[in-house]
Amino acid sequence: MPFLIRDDIKSYINAGLLRAFAKKHEIDSRGLKNNLIRNIEIAVEEGKISEDQLKIFIKEQLWYGKNKHNFFIEIDEETADNLQSKEYLDQYLQDRGQTVFNNIDRINLPEGVALSRFEYELVGDDNNKIKKIYVGYIEKNFLQKFVDKEPVFTPVNTYVCCELDLENNMLLLRIRSQSQIKIVADITEKSINVNYIAKKYMERLTTDFGIGYLDGGAERIKNKMFKIERQLTNFIELQFQPQVQEYNDIINEFTKDIAEKLGLPSDIQPINLRDRIMGLLERALIVQNESVIESYVEGKVGYVNKFDFRDDRGGRINARTEEKSKPIQTSDIFFDTRETINEVRLIDAIWVVWFRVIEDTSELVSIEPEANEEDGEVDLEEITTEEHEKVIKLGTRIAAYKGFYKIEFTHYVLKEDYEHVLSLIDSFE
Repeated sequence: MPFLIRDDIKSYINAGLLRAFAKKHEIDSRGLKNNLIRNIEIAVEEGKISEDQLKIFIKEQLWYGKNKHNFFIEIDEETADNLQSKEYLDQYLQDRGQTVFNNIDRINLPEGVALSRFEYELVGDDNNKIKKIYVGYIEKNFLQKFVDKEPVFTPVNTYVCCELDLENNMLLLRIRSQSQIKIVADITEKSINVNYIAKKYMERLTTDFGIGYLDGGAERIKNKMFKIERQLTNFIELQFQPQVQEYNDIINEFTKDIAEKLGLPSDIQPINLRDRIMGLLERALIVQNESVIESYVEGKVGYVNKFDFRDDRGGRINARTEEKSKPIQTSDIFFDTRETINEVRLIDAIWVVWFRVIEDTSELVSIEPEANEEDGEVDLEEITTEEHEKVIKLGTRIAAYKGFYKIEFTHYVLKEDYEHVLSLIDSFE
């Protein structure tokens, strides 16, 4: 009997990941995606790889992959303490006639909501204390398109991937964004978005596990975004400061002289003229050498494209360049808002491109561009820095909302990329 991968799973997994899987297991990785998939299926049929090996790979892609929207919600300490008991969770499963399982690759278009995964990870050598719980849900939704001006509804799986981090009291919901998705196949129904789905499953987890939520995580991330913005932009400014500081005496003499002639109290009151002029000169050098912003050098973890924040009067400021492709440090608004940002010390949303160095190029996975009307997927950009290594750019948006914050990736998500970005964000304390 031939072994076949389900059509919806074929379309879900990026060809670049399938190609890397084939190479790893010495399967012919040449050709287009359909040929590549058939080669993998034949390898399973002929026993070159086991079905379990392929399933482990598929499950990881369904858990990460196109689920680019990552919601983080702080849970109350009492909830976390209750769920840390292995005995409690085993009893929970036993009462429902279940054991730990992961059927994320086996459930297709369920009626209602299906529980697709329930697994947990223990704390070190403690066989009765749980570190993390993995809960997966799948529900059937409908993708609406128009063909010859007539609505056509295609049933699709919506994967909701939940991780309860009981050591850090945090819930993560990982979901895919799809446009024109509806709960039922009805043109009069409103489309739903990822935020709607996230809130729905927050309520579901409260019903199923008694989880209570706090707002602290969303507030703390605003200050963390400020630290990210400050440190990443400062890294670039520091590259040009020595050139400007060579002329420190000339600048000091000028600002003192002009302040005196204008009748100002000093060159630092009511405005620090010296710092303003030095900052302006640094900015001129950055604009003249703007390619430096996006270039990798050792120790540089990324750069900022744009950000949103509220000033001390509550007004919203959207700091971005007129040309969407340009980093924020080439824009006037970045320098105009610098002092306000330093006073407020909170940012509501930030777009960051992170660097990840791949020293062993055999581990480099190329995300291949694929047409994707649902979520506008973009391909991962590679830049070569030295012969022995590659650096990949990981585009993200971090945003704070009422009750949660979100990290959104601009590309198909590899587990390694997700963990790398999360560790970088966590390092800004």
